[in-house]
Amino acid sequence: MSLAPIRSTTDLPKATKRDARVRNLRTILQALYSGRASTRAELSRATGLTRAAVSNLVSELIDESLINEAGTSANPLGGKPATLLTVNEAARTIVVIDLGHRPIRGALLDLAGTVLHRESHSPANGRPSVDDVVALASRLLASATTPVLGIGVGTPGVVDANGTVVEASNLGWHDVPLADLLTERLGHPTVVTNDAHAAALGELRLFETDADSLVLVELGEGVGTGLVLASSIHRGDHGAAGELGHVVVDPEGPLCRCGKQGCLETFASVPAIIRRAAGGLDPDSIPWTREAVAGVAGTAATDEAIAFAGRHLGAALAHVVGILDVTRIVVTAELEGADDALVTAVDGELRRRLLRATAEHVTVEATRIGPDLVLAGAGAAVLADQLGVVLR
Repeated sequence: MSLAPIRSTTDLPKATKRDARVRNLRTILQALYSGRASTRAELSRATGLTRAAVSNLVSELIDESLINEAGTSANPLGGKPATLLTVNEAARTIVVIDLGHRPIRGALLDLAGTVLHRESHSPANGRPSVDDVVALASRLLASATTPVLGIGVGTPGVVDANGTVVEASNLGWHDVPLADLLTERLGHPTVVTNDAHAAALGELRLFETDADSLVLVELGEGVGTGLVLASSIHRGDHGAAGELGHVVVDPEGPLCRCGKQGCLETFASVPAIIRRAAGGLDPDSIPWTREAVAGVAGTAATDEAIAFAGRHLGAALAHVVGILDVTRIVVTAELEGADDALVTAVDGELRRRLLRATAEHVTVEATRIGPDLVLAGAGAAVLADQLGVVLR
């Protein structure tokens, strides 16, 4: 059985029986994942499918080990106890990779998003190549003990709907068909998405169920932004939504790797923070932690550099909030130990720049997931692509 995505209606004159079956299987899994149903009768009510159809679909999913029967529950009407159904979280493994981290890193996840195994890889030339990604993914695949559902990759830059990295200045990549290359070389379906988009998708899971919009900003080599609207990642017309880091905030500012001057990332990325704190110190010469930077530059200079970055980020986000009225802001930095100071600076700048009626609804917080947020989001993207499951 395959739950691979159904074919587009633009490719077919009408939906096929296979398309309908796959759609119904995905509907059953989504209902079980979301907790809306736990028995066959509840699945019928929740999905609108007949009991006979639900029974057949459940049997198919049990045969594929994707769901289990797990005891019974008392029938409130006094009839035959109902059999409980649960998702078998150990049935498949998901390979996930974060290309925005130094070194690049990956993990094996189960279907609940739990990390089972970790690996990292340091590219010989600093920036990863496709061969480096293949090498890391191959080690992860070799460690998998259950069938692999798919591979999810979070990468900096602009990524189109086909998983091609159109532009990633921080990696030196242009028009790299990463999803196709990994699928061909590794033999598993691959989903490639912008790392901040993946992070936002992972972060949304931890908010209350009525929360359906947020902005996530991640400071690393650059500045990545993920925007969730109506519980879905907003990628824009060309997959470039969230490229806040390459918006010019000072035309007379430092030269950016993209070729322009004064992009936001020249003020608010982790390398920019380290250089400002330590007088031009090479960011690659020390660990990316607040403690390490303070050991070189002093605590006061380090905290001022973090606050400086936060103020510039808050100024840029004020436009996003003012236009879209998205008031849940999540920020995080790859500079370990900097999140609290960064949140304070962003929050203060937002409130200084927004109308009071808008500012009173804004919340700014650090990531709830922590350093695995891109890995979690990449796993969620594979679940959505291969099983039609959106984790909330």
